[in-house]
Amino acid sequence: MNISSHTIRRVYPNGSDEQKEMLLLTEHRLLLQVNGKKWGSFVCTDTNLMELVAGHLLSSGLIEKKEDIRDIRFCETRQKADVLLRDEVLWAEWAEKEKSIGTCCPKNEHYAESRDIAPLERLPAVKCRSEWIFSLAGSFAKESALHKYTAGTHCCILAARGEPIFIAEDIGRHTALDKALGYMLLNGIPPENVMLFTSGRVPVDMVEKVIRAKVGVLISKSVPTSQSAVLAKQYGLQLYFRAWPDSYDEL
Repeated sequence: MNISSHTIRRVYPNGSDEQKEMLLLTEHRLLLQVNGKKWGSFVCTDTNLMELVAGHLLSSGLIEKKEDIRDIRFCETRQKADVLLRDEVLWAEWAEKEKSIGTCCPKNEHYAESRDIAPLERLPAVKCRSEWIFSLAGSFAKESALHKYTAGTHCCILAARGEPIFIAEDIGRHTALDKALGYMLLNGIPPENVMLFTSGRVPVDMVEKVIRAKVGVLISKSVPTSQSAVLAKQYGLQLYFRAWPDSYDEL
């Protein structure tokens, strides 16, 4: 269940107040194990967990295609996912000590890292028309159902030629992105045929995720960092930002 109802007290500048019912997001905890080793943990919504796992494997560089995954199994509570990959993973030395590093969302952690992740590769040139960007900016306001009720989610839209294919919502912008990428991977959609629209800011690790997934266009309602802009240019990622129904920016 993604949402639950709570009674809140709303206070106004004139000193008056009232009680109201408010819908709040429900957090789901997911532990991810890869080839028997603890890889990471996530705080997320409890929908599209298969897409989240598959997309994270892709955007982290552990896999390059759907066939690299032999099996993904969830426990009964769906709080643990066990992934079996086709090939063995060469773990980084520090991972053997089960250290952990935090991600942008509190309580999201990586416990391991692979030494055989392929380096980033420059993306081939793809076409992106202005009307597609404006269309997705308009779609965002209409399609973010959970955000409409809770104001507590990020959204990532997987689209082709400006038309949404799959819409992912989650507590964090990284997990929403991974869900969209996972849908692309599991459904055999060529990355050169799609674009991504995110509601969140674009730090450098999100740009890395998109480049690793080989998607050539990333559109954001918000803004990138300076490092993100440099990395996008270096690897040929078309990065559009402050994308609203009436305008957008590009580098």
